[in-house]
This record gives sequence, structure tokens and C-alpha cells, in this order.
Amino acid sequence: MSLSALHDASSRLLFRLAGAALAAIVVLYLFEVSARYLFNAPTTWSGEVVRYALSVLIFFALPEITRRGSHVAIDIVPSVLPERLQSALLKAGFLLGSLVCLVAGAIAGREALRQIERGLMTNAAHPIPRWWITAVIAIGLISAALHFARNGLGRKPAA
Repeated sequence: MSLSALHDASSRLLFRLAGAALAAIVVLYLFEVSARYLFNAPTTWSGEVVRYALSVLIFFALPEITRRGSHVAIDIVPSVLPERLQSALLKAGFLLGSLVCLVAGAIAGREALRQIERGLMTNAAHPIPRWWITAVIAIGLISAALHFARNGLGRKPAA
């Protein structure tokens, strides 16, 4: 299996995990509404879990969305340019997106390591280690950066 195929497969796996996070968010909201309004017994933890799952949902879906080229694109300027310039602008955009995601991912990765070293916990009723949330952000951004780079260097977005 090539590195590109492995990267694509990992992005699809992360996307499935993002789907599981979305399912968990829906179930937890239904549970919280039921507990609060039917049984007058609101939870202290479901809101926190939903916030953490939202991070997983966003940043684990990002690489697959980027791989597919399904992100929002405003193409007013490229659409009026000649095809040659369109292609150059598109490649430059992919490479710039790659650089931005890579830098942001590296910052998040370094922060996750710092959080591990310091043993930092979330500020919540039920604290958990912060590093894993920050690591999810780093993983999503770095994987998206690789997809942007692959697109900018010639690969067409996959369906």
C-alpha cells in the first residue's frame, strides 16, 4: 500500500469516527433533554461530552472533506480567468492552505505536548486531560495539510 493510499484510508477512518461523534452528540442531546424535562434530573456531564465530541467531529472530518475537495470554495475570480491561470491559482491556493494548516497543526501539536508535560486538565465540572482534545485538532489539521499539498502538487481531489 502506498503512502498516498494509506493517507486516504486514514482520512476515511477519521471521517467514520467523526460520524460516530455526530451520532453521540445527537444521542446525548436527546438524553439530556429527556433527563431534564421528563425526569427533572439534568446531567452535569453531557454538555461537556458534547463539546469534546464536537472537536472530534470537526477535526476528524476535515481531512476527508479536504481529500474530496468538498470544502467551501468561492471561485468568482478563478472562473473568469483563462484555464492556465485558473490552474495556477488553484494550485497556489492548495499550497497556501497546506502551509496554513501545517503551521496551525504544528502549533496545536506542540501545545498538546506542553499540556501532557504540565498535566493540564479542562476547566469543567468533570475535568479531563486537555492534551487529547488538542491532539485531535493537530491530527486533523496536519492530515488536511497533506491533502492540500497533494492537491497542489498535481493530484485531483478524489470522490
